[in-house]
Amino acid sequence: MQQRAIVPTPRAFELWFTFRSGVAPDLTRQMTQLLASGQALTPALLDGVHHEFLAMPVTNTDMVSDGAAQIQQAAEALATQVATGNAAVTHYADTLTHWAERIGDQRTVAGLVGAVTALTDATMKAAERNRKLEQQLSASATRIGKLRQSLSDVKQEASTDTLTGIANRKAFQVGLKQAIFQARAVPSSPLSVMMLDVDHFKIFNDTYGHATGDLVLRLVARLLTDNSKGRDTVARYGGEEFAILLVGADLESAITVANQICESLSSKRLVMKGSKQDIGQVTISIGVAEHRAGDTMATLIDRADAALYRAKELGRNQVCSEAQLMREVAG
Repeated sequence: MQQRAIVPTPRAFELWFTFRSGVAPDLTRQMTQLLASGQALTPALLDGVHHEFLAMPVTNTDMVSDGAAQIQQAAEALATQVATGNAAVTHYADTLTHWAERIGDQRTVAGLVGAVTALTDATMKAAERNRKLEQQLSASATRIGKLRQSLSDVKQEASTDTLTGIANRKAFQVGLKQAIFQARAVPSSPLSVMMLDVDHFKIFNDTYGHATGDLVLRLVARLLTDNSKGRDTVARYGGEEFAILLVGADLESAITVANQICESLSSKRLVMKGSKQDIGQVTISIGVAEHRAGDTMATLIDRADAALYRAKELGRNQVCSEAQLMREVAG
């Protein structure tokens, strides 16, 4: 790192160590390409690589820590309950053994009655202990179930865009990273990405206000979800920009879906709920790219982004694919 004048930040150390250890092939490949290119490894550049390959979704650490502590307490309570139950069962077994050995020695009715009374009393106490133990175990199971749901909610919150309710950028990146890994393992399985941007959103937002702008973003998110399949990941990428990960879709299929989205949104006119004011159309521009051998998240998204910007240059409210860009360059 010193030889290459790399600023020794914590992220740079983690990145360099992971690169040199070779445990992350994608990162190793990317770093090797960067070193071969001869460009300066600035903190901003290395932060970008770290964000792509090593950053994890942000979670509420306080809630996770509290949840872990509560689960530990519940587990300890369960262990105590089970141990107490085992001790009670052992005591009951000892009582039965004791009277089994002595009952044959009873030669009088009074002695037999006493033995039966003792056995009955021990059995009733054991039954009562079992009933209480079942209640305690049921209560503990309920508590653990609630803790599990709470932690599940934390995980969901960390991967969800709060405004639209769809996946956030970090969740999209995690899903894309996994999808690229699978695509490399099974090259015959296609994978495509769409980058989408609401046209003239700033003008619309400034004209009608942020509250109406938020409603538009929710509408777009719902429409994108309605036009996607179960395996697709629809995400708000940032601001008025969205992204869709289409697992199992080649470029042609992705273009078809993108055109459906454009047509579906442009066919709607928005009306203010209270005043009934017609505020016109909301349209969207879309760029589409398909995964290629050797692609990283950055290269795939960059091609989809380039196609998106070209769609805007061509007049917006349309789809542009990386294939179209290649034809324009070649033509």
